[in-house]
Parts: sequence; structure tokens; C-alpha cells
Amino acid sequence: MAALAAAAAFGSGCGDPARGHLQVNWTFAGNSCLAAGVHTIQVDIAHELLSPNQFSCDLGSSGIAGGADLGTYLVGQYTLSISGLDANGVVLYQTQQVVSVQRGDNVLPIDVPRVAGGSISVNWTFASLNCVQAGVTSVRMSLDGGLIKDQAGSVDLPCRSNGSDGTSISPVAPGRHRLDLVGVKGAVPSYWLPAVQVSVTDGTDAQANVDLPVGQPASATADVSWDALLSGGGFALGSQGAMTCSEAQVDVVRIALDPNTNGSGGTLLGDFACNAGGTEGTQLSVPAGTHSFAISGIRGSTIVYQTTHLAQAASARFELGLLSNVDVDADPVGSGLGTAMLSWDFSPSSPACPVSYTLTDPSGQKQTGSTPCGTNGVQLPGAKSGLWSVDATAGTFQAQILFGVPNQSSASWTIPFSR
Repeated sequence: MAALAAAAAFGSGCGDPARGHLQVNWTFAGNSCLAAGVHTIQVDIAHELLSPNQFSCDLGSSGIAGGADLGTYLVGQYTLSISGLDANGVVLYQTQQVVSVQRGDNVLPIDVPRVAGGSISVNWTFASLNCVQAGVTSVRMSLDGGLIKDQAGSVDLPCRSNGSDGTSISPVAPGRHRLDLVGVKGAVPSYWLPAVQVSVTDGTDAQANVDLPVGQPASATADVSWDALLSGGGFALGSQGAMTCSEAQVDVVRIALDPNTNGSGGTLLGDFACNAGGTEGTQLSVPAGTHSFAISGIRGSTIVYQTTHLAQAASARFELGLLSNVDVDADPVGSGLGTAMLSWDFSPSSPACPVSYTLTDPSGQKQTGSTPCGTNGVQLPGAKSGLWSVDATAGTFQAQILFGVPNQSSASWTIPFSR
């Protein structure tokens, strides 16, 4: 749980004015910040100075942030705004609402909706020629790794439609986007322009004027992701999400193309760093067609996670010259068990006790317990590998955090409490 020291408003006059403590617990379209692709949460209260007012979703060894302690306020109504930003600072989710602060503790669960999007109008030429002059009958496109299709499900969009050479894509989330385009002439990809960058703002139409040079792409590109924070992939996927490379303690990922339905076999594409400069995934050239992928998570020289099933998300259609995303997860192999050591952290305050807690394992099963005064944490030996959550209270302190249990290993997590 993120903690915040807010500047409370002080009233004039005699006596001690009534005040209440305000805490918000957030979700984003029903999901945690991790599952929603939110990197930073910004909280603002009209006419109040919050410092800081931005919180990281990923708290590192402390899991992810599920809310914030906003401090103490005079009893009354306040206008509260919460924004969920991606890694580039683009607002993906946002809400503004009037909240009422009463005497005592005020804990507000707030689900933040996704913002409405904009659109992209793409106007194309081919080596400075229009559709008729270039002989191009259709254009194929991908947007951020998703193939653009017409209402009939075809990737071949008419080169000329309603009297213009181009098309429109909507809705598109605000932010920076990647377009890949291929011009098709006589059923042959003949013009090619990859990785066009387009910025979209909410409620507006972005114009993308592109000129595709002559080119015949020889392959498609697969964006294979096991990023548990930004995609549907990861390690030991469970009811609360999957683990990242760091949480799962994976060093290297081995990728296989078109494996068997149980994840075995296939064509080996190579071994890749699990986390390469902050990117948990890689891009590979693949033939056109529909392909599936499996990954092995390797720690040292030992495979500790392996794709054992091919869910729909682990396969995709690929077109020459275009980018397609595929999110892959891997299950624990062997014992499927690990150890987690949780340490209660009340700093900068003095420790409170006893601590009562509820643990939720990767399958959604709950278990409760408590630690007495003088005990600063709890150890979970032989725990199911995957992403767990802890919801704990100690007097007026609370903590709500996700943490990982690595397969066939152990991890230590600091659980921060706040009022």
C-alpha cells in the first residue's frame, strides 16, 4: 500500500475542528494496476497539495500498489481525481468524483474507467503514386501488433474507398502508436513501410500521411512477450496475474515455434535474456501464416518454468511485413513450490501488533493468520509458486500487497504498512 503525507486544511476559530482520515483503494476497469497496464497512478484533490501525488504500480520487492493513504482532512466534501498512466506518461484511465470525508477512517474503493480514445486517418501513396497509378488494390496494416481487418474479417483493406486513398481506424487509445503498412499489387506485397509512429489524443483524429516505398517483405515479425506487467504473458499465471522475470527468478527464456499442444517440441528459435534493458520479450522474424509459441524459463542451467498448454493468446496470425503480438506464459515445473519470507515494515512509525493477515494463493484460495508482538513477519515454506497477495492489519495500520513465490527457490518481501 502506497503511503502519502498530505497537507491537511486547517480551519479557523476555537476548538479542534472535526477531521477524518482518507484512504483510497484503486482498481482500473476492474483490474489491478498491473493487469491494466498502468505504470504510474496520479492522485489529486482540488485545492489540496498532495506531495507526492504520483505512485508507482510496481513496488519492486514490495509487490504492487493497491491504493494510497491520503492523510487527514477536515470533515466535508472534496473533488478527487485519479489517473492511470502508462510507461510513457499517457493517461489510460481517469476519473473525477466528489468524495465525502467523515469523522474517523474513510476507506474508499474506486474503480477508474478507461478513457475514451481518438482515431487515426491514414492517407497513403506508393512511391509518390496514388492507388491507381501504382496498381495497388489493397493495403494491409497492423496497429501496435494487432492486424487491422475489415468488417468481414479480411486483412486486405481497399486501397481506394469513398473517393480517397486511405482509411480510418477507431477507437484508438490516447498515446503513441506504431503502424506497419504493406501495399498489395496483383496479390503480391509490393510496397512496404514499417514502424510508422503516430500520436493520438483523446477525442481527436490524428492524420497519418504515409508514402510506402517499393519493397517486398520476406517475413512477418512476431513480438513475443512474457512481460507480466504489460502483457498477458509471464510465469506461473494464476488468479492474480503472472510473475515477472525478477519475481520468478528467471535468467534466460528459450523460445520454440509451433510446438505440440502440450508445449513440447517445435522449432527452437533461440535463448534470450529474460529481461533485456527493461524489456521482457523479443521480436523475431517468422513466416507468414498462423503460428504458436512456447517458452521455457531457465534459472542458471535449470528449466523451472515451461509452457505446458497452448492457450489462444499463445498463437497469432502473421502477415508479410506486419507486426503481430503474441503473449506467452509458462507454468512451474517440478515441485511447483517455493518459499516466501514476509517482513512487516511500519517505518517511519513504531511497529504495531499483533498483525492479522489474509493470504491469497495463485489459485484464489485464502488462509488467515496472525503474528504476535515481537514477531516482525511470517515465513511461507512449501508455498505454491506464483503471485500471492497479503491483506494485513495492525491497529490503525493496513497493508495490501502482491508478492511472488519463485518455483524451487525463495524470496524475501518487505510489506509496508500505512495508516
